[in-house]
Amino acid sequence: MLAPLQHRDHAAAAPDAPAAALTVRALGYRRVRSSRPDEVADLGAAADALGRLAASEREHLCGDAHVDDYVVSSTILSMLLLNGSACGRRFTDAVSHAAPRPLDWMTCSYECAGWGYVFARSLAKAAVDGPRTLLLQIVDVDAHGFSYWHANPMWGGSGFGISTLLVDVRPADAAPLVNEAAHPGSAVVQLGRRLRAFCAEHPDARLAIPFFPAPSRRALLVGVGRVPLLPDGHQRFGHSFGSDPWISLLLGLVEERGADTEAVVSSLALNGYYSIARIALAADARFSLEVST
Repeated sequence: MLAPLQHRDHAAAAPDAPAAALTVRALGYRRVRSSRPDEVADLGAAADALGRLAASEREHLCGDAHVDDYVVSSTILSMLLLNGSACGRRFTDAVSHAAPRPLDWMTCSYECAGWGYVFARSLAKAAVDGPRTLLLQIVDVDAHGFSYWHANPMWGGSGFGISTLLVDVRPADAAPLVNEAAHPGSAVVQLGRRLRAFCAEHPDARLAIPFFPAPSRRALLVGVGRVPLLPDGHQRFGHSFGSDPWISLLLGLVEERGADTEAVVSSLALNGYYSIARIALAADARFSLEVST
């Protein structure tokens, strides 16, 4: 379902505010059912189908919008879809079909925090070449159907799907973006403390945190403190890897019909990488939350 952004009453009174470094013009999430190993008879066909689904989501949400960078980020996408193999070419060809520009690059290096490092690269380009538009898709669907990805003691049950973001990126002397790393054993606590400090600089923005089971969520919130939160979707969506904060934002905007014009989003990777960003929401932004499988 698509929903227009709803404004707070005072939002229209600030037309002279400086443009944000990261402004979301479109945001969507589509849940995808996970395959079982016995259902994957042809990996090439599975790669093609997944690529076509990502392309469909892009077209549905972004249409023919101008794009300067087109990137796919993932935690669990098969390396055979990332390494230039025959399966990988079927995936990238399908993703890029009828796209405003071919897929520029893909990354799984930073796992769930990959979107933060993609933002950093786009901001670095904007600092040299001026404002640009980023199309980012977070694709976390296991083409093999491996049972490993279905659940983990660290994150509980998993969720699979595709997030699509269209983001205007502008040069900024001090962009509201943090990409750091902590020892995996203390990363949840460190992220909580870092979020508390970051959110203190953006007191009007609600915070989206990763979807974790109750014990990990409690440990994270101890560090975060009394910060207004966007909805938790762990019970409905499971841990959905790098899509967690974007689903949380969509739940606040589409289902709660929130009037947010900005938000703080965050993700934590199993290996301790974490990303935090303050994003603005365009007045005419489009949102889509598709939860059927």
